[in-house]
Amino acid sequence: MASSSVHDEEVELVFPDDPGDHAGCSVPATICCLLTMPFSCLASFFVVNVNEEVVVLNCGKYTDLYTEPGCYFKNCWGRELRRVSKQKTSINLPNVKILDANGNPLHVSGIVVYSFERTKRVAIDMLNAANYVENQSLAVLKQIVSRYPYEHWDEGDHEDCLKTSGEKIQNELVRALQKQVAVAGAKIHTFQLNEISYSPEIAQGMLKRQQAEALVSARKTIVEGAIEISTGAVRELEKRGVKMAAEEKSKIVSNLLTVICAEGHVQPTLNLGSQ
Repeated sequence: MASSSVHDEEVELVFPDDPGDHAGCSVPATICCLLTMPFSCLASFFVVNVNEEVVVLNCGKYTDLYTEPGCYFKNCWGRELRRVSKQKTSINLPNVKILDANGNPLHVSGIVVYSFERTKRVAIDMLNAANYVENQSLAVLKQIVSRYPYEHWDEGDHEDCLKTSGEKIQNELVRALQKQVAVAGAKIHTFQLNEISYSPEIAQGMLKRQQAEALVSARKTIVEGAIEISTGAVRELEKRGVKMAAEEKSKIVSNLLTVICAEGHVQPTLNLGSQ
């Protein structure tokens, strides 16, 4: 009794970008073409435009890929032409609400510039490649933006944030999106953040906080300048021979600080002589 052995073979599905096997329903298609001459001949011509490639399916089977502009002939019976534009196109992502790394709600929009590089993937492997790229763009935007805070409130904090690290974050967006859309045959050229702002529900509070920070910073600058002016005034008086006690120096500095730092009009009294 003969024994039989089964050898498992690994089957690799290959989808070349070059024209494949022309077999299929070519014989029936040829017969139909001959029976309907000359109308079939006229209908079998097609044009490939500049920055365009055409995938040809014969009775549902991938058979040809035309990449050069020109006029071509292919039997129209059982033929399907799928055109893919190689031109760059852009997606304007609308404002979406995203929570930043600090949990603050933001309104963020972006612009993606891309083009299709792998024609067969676009025409055969994807149902709607453009829609796929747009959906992935929105998902990547939410994913990357949520990793960063909008801004830093501490002056000593030098970590990346959306407000100051735009170029680095845009490069990260391009890399992340390219990884997602490679299956669709797309190449991402740029991914720019178009608009970033706090959501209306917290915008007023954040504005007050920014105004307070600006006021504190301005006051700090005024005080530093006032100290420099007042101490410089004391040094100049001493250089010119004006003799003053420590208490008088303190009073001069105090009065000058009051005049420089005060918002309103003040009239200090300076006593430079001793009784």
